[in-house]
Amino acid sequence: MATDSEIYRAAGLLVREFGEMAPIGAELKADQMRDRGDRAARSVWLRVARATQELLSDETPQVLN
Repeated sequence: MATDSEIYRAAGLLVREFGEMAPIGAELKADQMRDRGDRAARSVWLRVARATQELLSDETPQVLN
């Protein structure tokens, strides 16, 4: 399982590369993992998607569960 720091590192890279489209890209990747039957990877990508949303918001990020 990925740590919170790994999730936010990946989210930060996506935000730098894709800006406001980063959450959509992470959600698409989560869908691909679902289609492959990889539940663990899907969970990680959904966490990354939430982290990208937090990084793009004006609010203070919260710790992911």
